[in-house]
Amino acid sequence: MPLNPGDILNGRYKIISILGQGGMGFVYHALDTSLNIEVAIKENIFTTQEYAEQFKREARLLAALRHPNLPRVTDYFVIEQQGQYLVMDYIQGEDLKKRIEREGKIGIAEAVTIGLALCEALEYLHSQDPPVIHRDIKPGNVRITPEGHVYLVDFGLAKIGGRDQRTITGAQAVTPGFSPPEQYGSGHTSAVSDIYSLGATLYTALSGEIPPDAFERALDQEELKPLDEINPEVPSALARIIETAMALQPGERFQTAAEMKEALLSLNLVPNQQEHLSEHEWSIAPPPQPEHWRTETKPETELPQGNKPLPSPPWRNAREATIPENDGNPPKPPTPPSKPPHAANGKGGRALLLVMLIAIVLAGWRLLAPAAFINTTQQAISAAEAKIKPLIPPLIPSRTPATEVSASIPTIVSAAENTALAPSPVPPSATPSATIKPSPTYLPSPTPSPTKRPTPTATVANTPTSSAVASKPTTVPKPTPTPLGGSGLIAFAAYTTNEGVQIFQINPQTKEYRQITHRNGGACQPRWSPDGKSLLFTAPCSKNALSYPNAQIYLLHLGSLKPKEITPPGLGDYDPAWSPDGRYIAFTSLRDGYPRIYYFDTLTDETHPLTPAKQHAFQPAWSPDGKTVAFISNSQGSYRIWMVGFASPPTKPKPFSHSGIKANFHPSWTPDGKWLVYGQTNPALPLPYLVKTPLNNPLLETRLLKSGLAMREPAVSPDGRWIAFEGWETAPEHKIYIMRLDGSSITALLKHGGKVFDADWKP
Repeated sequence: MPLNPGDILNGRYKIISILGQGGMGFVYHALDTSLNIEVAIKENIFTTQEYAEQFKREARLLAALRHPNLPRVTDYFVIEQQGQYLVMDYIQGEDLKKRIEREGKIGIAEAVTIGLALCEALEYLHSQDPPVIHRDIKPGNVRITPEGHVYLVDFGLAKIGGRDQRTITGAQAVTPGFSPPEQYGSGHTSAVSDIYSLGATLYTALSGEIPPDAFERALDQEELKPLDEINPEVPSALARIIETAMALQPGERFQTAAEMKEALLSLNLVPNQQEHLSEHEWSIAPPPQPEHWRTETKPETELPQGNKPLPSPPWRNAREATIPENDGNPPKPPTPPSKPPHAANGKGGRALLLVMLIAIVLAGWRLLAPAAFINTTQQAISAAEAKIKPLIPPLIPSRTPATEVSASIPTIVSAAENTALAPSPVPPSATPSATIKPSPTYLPSPTPSPTKRPTPTATVANTPTSSAVASKPTTVPKPTPTPLGGSGLIAFAAYTTNEGVQIFQINPQTKEYRQITHRNGGACQPRWSPDGKSLLFTAPCSKNALSYPNAQIYLLHLGSLKPKEITPPGLGDYDPAWSPDGRYIAFTSLRDGYPRIYYFDTLTDETHPLTPAKQHAFQPAWSPDGKTVAFISNSQGSYRIWMVGFASPPTKPKPFSHSGIKANFHPSWTPDGKWLVYGQTNPALPLPYLVKTPLNNPLLETRLLKSGLAMREPAVSPDGRWIAFEGWETAPEHKIYIMRLDGSSITALLKHGGKVFDADWKP
């Protein structure tokens, strides 16, 4: 039976009204007669002593939470044979559900502001030790005060992370449309489960429609309608962020609330956003105040509701970021907010009175509250101070507006718009014949010939196994480790003044480089053969691009410097990659009308598809054992790394990376086959950067970045110690850099300006 207005609970709390009813009890609006303040009391009816002990243990943890977007838990108690109770701040206002029902849908800026406030609340909850998972985020649990402040309320289904992973009350409940698929049945819920519910809440706020149930979506019985189709006023970038949060697979969502917050911030859709950043509070414009927001029964004296919650840790490093511009230029520094920090309300006398009243409240609270609460203020202060320390180096201190979340690499402009590569500083005696001695053609007999190439067919021929090539073994060189990656030579493509894009090589020790190709139409994407005697390259090539529709692949023997055709002209073949034994060449082809990976057999002079029809696939990279090819595919909407087994027939490709809205490009294996290094772009960050991920745990992405330096197209050295990559600090001056595998010792190799790309280490 519910308590009635006027009842006194636990000798202290006078019931004013019933705010709501849940599956485990009632929620009451009450007056704390000891402190003369309004509170909300959540009742949970237990049936066993185990539930009571569990509630008591976890209520203590919730009581330590202090955040501007969360109500405070100020008391808890258990009444035998009756129930268990949590006492929290009473949040004046209406919930988001009622507001949506009244207005149909809410504005873009208001929805983003609510999303940012909830992200900060979740970021705080999930960072607790153990983490607190809310598990019931929905419009009805988002409360908006008359002043426009946003609160996340109702911890009835919250879960405290730990070994047992139990909920506060042992409840297993879902809210159709807002609960993720893993919350059904006995699925494991985590921080990304709250991300899903947050996305669904914003989806409802902006569309006025409850999204289809996740369980039905997982069974292909329902589809999620694009948000910007339901509400054309929603920017496509914002729709994409919300839909990413609502991905069915946990690994496809934002992995942290901070990551989602960064993405929302990058859109610059909140007015006076910089002022919010300095205040650490997110509030929407005060809404109209229906009379039903306030109850007729009021306490006789309005007192402050305890201390103002501690501000959340500063997020300036994360917020001063944006989507990269196509030219890679860092945006201009922002203008500091003109609005000064908030001062105390009223004149000096009123401020002093307020401080005295707060002191009285705190003193009374310390005397009357249970011992479990005495140290919570100091705990909250310590937790906040610990989070203030920056976790990563500061990013570019600026943000430029973005209208769309872009997953593409910044576009490289034409040669005429770039600084030409300066003449090589190689001494006159260092001629090609002196630095590179002629040697026999690397490819095994018969060598590829344009007249022997069959017309490409969709039929996959049996791939020769290792035993099939035993009669013609190929020795894979094992370079001796050196301080600079193996042989020390790096091939790369660069713009020249008169010949456009051509291929060069550089010695990282001396930083001397020389030009290798002189082709009309340009050449790029050099790839060393396993014995280091030949180079594959793509031509024609006028710039750094994701695809080359009219290109073909050539083999350049460094002894004669005479190129040979590997693939026919006009089919759009590019992204060449050698197999470790030198027999096969994987590449991307547009011959089917879309990018698809094929491989060329140098023994039989035949070409066969490696990836399935209709799946867009490009940028292949062989594993060191030759059994697997990593590649990039956007078949599921985002640029992800996939894996396909090189067998007979090829295995079905499987996704590897789990990067949310971040886009991945140019995978490169470490020689031991334990790590993948690849480029990544994040719509919340201003510049691309590199990532390394262990093959045995794709979820453990480690960023390799340096503030102010764009990084992309990595190539791991043959000894596994170094990474060569394209980088730039200012758009016209792209250089080849090297750094250690852990991201340290970053060094620029080229002394002169110009745009350079497509680095590859010589074995």
